[in-house]
Amino acid sequence: MTKIIKPSVELGPKHSLKQKLTPSKSKSYSENSALQLTSQMYFCLLIFQLLNLASLVLQLHLVYLLFATFALALQFIVYLNIARKGALASKPSQSIKSYVTAKILPSWLILLLAISGSVAIAVAGQTLGILLSMMHLLCFAYSLKMFEIPRRKDLYQLVVLGIFVATSSLIFIQSIYFSLAVIVLVFGNFMILLNLFAPTMAVLAQAKLVAKLSLYSVPLAVALFVGFPKLSPFWQVPSVESAKVGLSDSVKIGDIAQLALSDELAFRVSFQNSKPKHAQLYWRAMVLDDFDGVTWRQSRRDETQNSQSAQSSYGSATLEHANSSADIELPGRGLTYQVIAEPSFQSWLFALDFATSEQGNIGQRNDFALFYRGIISQTLSYQVTSYPAAKMSATLSDTSRALNLLLSTDNNPKLLAKGQQLRQQYPDDRQLINQVLTELNEENYYYTLQPPRLNNHSLDQFYFDTRAGFCEHYASSFTYLMRAAGIPTRMVVGYLGGEFNLSGNYLSVYQRNAHAWSEVWLPNDGWQRIDPTAAVDPERVERGFSTSLMQEYDDLSSGFFSLQALRAMWWYKQVKMQIDAIDYQWTRWVIGYTGQKQSRVMAQLLASLKQGKNVLYFLLILAGAVLLFYGYKVVKGKAKGKPEDKIKALYLKTLKLMAQHQLVKARSMTAQQFADVIATARPELSANFCAISNGFAQLSYQKFTDDISQQERDKQLIKLQLSYRRLRWQLWLAKLGID
Repeated sequence: MTKIIKPSVELGPKHSLKQKLTPSKSKSYSENSALQLTSQMYFCLLIFQLLNLASLVLQLHLVYLLFATFALALQFIVYLNIARKGALASKPSQSIKSYVTAKILPSWLILLLAISGSVAIAVAGQTLGILLSMMHLLCFAYSLKMFEIPRRKDLYQLVVLGIFVATSSLIFIQSIYFSLAVIVLVFGNFMILLNLFAPTMAVLAQAKLVAKLSLYSVPLAVALFVGFPKLSPFWQVPSVESAKVGLSDSVKIGDIAQLALSDELAFRVSFQNSKPKHAQLYWRAMVLDDFDGVTWRQSRRDETQNSQSAQSSYGSATLEHANSSADIELPGRGLTYQVIAEPSFQSWLFALDFATSEQGNIGQRNDFALFYRGIISQTLSYQVTSYPAAKMSATLSDTSRALNLLLSTDNNPKLLAKGQQLRQQYPDDRQLINQVLTELNEENYYYTLQPPRLNNHSLDQFYFDTRAGFCEHYASSFTYLMRAAGIPTRMVVGYLGGEFNLSGNYLSVYQRNAHAWSEVWLPNDGWQRIDPTAAVDPERVERGFSTSLMQEYDDLSSGFFSLQALRAMWWYKQVKMQIDAIDYQWTRWVIGYTGQKQSRVMAQLLASLKQGKNVLYFLLILAGAVLLFYGYKVVKGKAKGKPEDKIKALYLKTLKLMAQHQLVKARSMTAQQFADVIATARPELSANFCAISNGFAQLSYQKFTDDISQQERDKQLIKLQLSYRRLRWQLWLAKLGID
């Protein structure tokens, strides 16, 4: 940050000291005079515009990004030209410090761009949605405003627009590290704003003042965050296909194997009591029971049912609804945990079987998968209680049975024939299932991230020929084979396991933990989870990636710029674990502080305040805080010395304040002479300044007489401090052009 210094001008003998010190006070000056800034200030404005827009770069349309880049490049070129010409035109003894803002584009062209850009954003709003349309309109106005800053108020508007743009990025990304970066960016924007008010103040002093004001605002911000009602936004981020991440509602053979190469975080979990074993961490996301021979999809039967019974049985995820349902039996105690899901731009959630939630924005499908009533466009925190021993659908309806036995007979005739053969050999369903799992374990089947390419995603070719695949290969083939044998079966996709963070005591589940398994329906036992992967590669289920699969993952992820060697180091893992733990706590307590949690906190606070004992504790804490603050002020006041020393310090502080507003006292002047100059040049400041000057003169030249009591001296000091505050307020108003 650089100071803004007005160009020095040689004054002839006819110019009086009054002319040196008297700035224009007229309203017409502040409104109509051209804005003058240094080249450094121009470049600071351009750099911060670039940084402010960069915070939203992932959300902005390519067309706008090209326009913003062109606008910034054009302004950089123009201002570099102006700065170069100014440097060449300056004399060795006199340099041009500031100049009038350049008029790069004519007003009619700016108006035309504003109208056409607004129309384009309105047209694109159908695909962008309300929120992104507003973001684009804000950023578009920010880019155009840089071309038109003829007056100081325009510059204020430009800086405030930049602050709004930077803070708007927190709507989309809320990690603690990105939030800190945005805070630093906003701090820099405030520094620019302060530089306009106090151009002669040192950069370090400006930074201290902004930091001090920011700290003053922290208690109010905390109080508003904790107690101010959290209202739901009136916008909704659109479900753009390109924005969706993670699992999809349709799975082809090979899709999950590609997803397993991603290190992107899917969600994090903190358990209330003990953490289950890795082999029990099957995070259900979706049930895929519709297969056309190539792709598994979610059934749409729930959306087409309109009967009253269907509506009453579909949608609620509460424990009360589960207990009242004939399809669910909940023996044993529940496992309670909190899930913090990353934005996926989807609606499905992740939970262990069988899951219940008391949150109103969470529902449950008839296939027992949880879903969010909306699109997960921001980090979402939700509480879940799961019952691992639950019995799901002990009886199966004819509709569900038919759906989960349906298969295409044209694509995979060999599997169809094998399933029919197995049914003839094994009348008992459990024996048939165990036989297939035994074959997968004992025969030459391989678990790999690089399976051979299949013709038209043929399950026959995989099961009988290549015999090498990822989890969806085995789950898909097993599900098809069970249906061919007459056992109702469906495929489930979600995540398996996760990485436990000891520092934060939570589990991180990444996209590479994506997994697919099967569910078979058995009479009297309901839906039972069967994971064919456990038969082929037991380490995948027991500990996560097996040794061979992990080596394969490292080979596929490595390259010339790979960080695999660094990631394998102990200290890197420890540092990463600590950083992730800090971000998790921020997400859990700050981002996860939802409206429902706020209601619970405020209800508990009010309930505790109703108890007389708690009220007494609260009053004692408040009284203690007041006494500490008073004691601090007293000690600080004594540390500053006697009233005489304080008056001298106050006068020097006043001179520094006047110098910041171009009213500088010459060394040769006495205090009275400078007071006369102020009375002539700025009569509206005379009363308050002369009161401080006279107090200082009495101290310096007359001394305090012994007959003045200490109490009278303190009273005089208080009056002078009040005059200083009034004087400072007058100067700030004058700086803003307010009389």
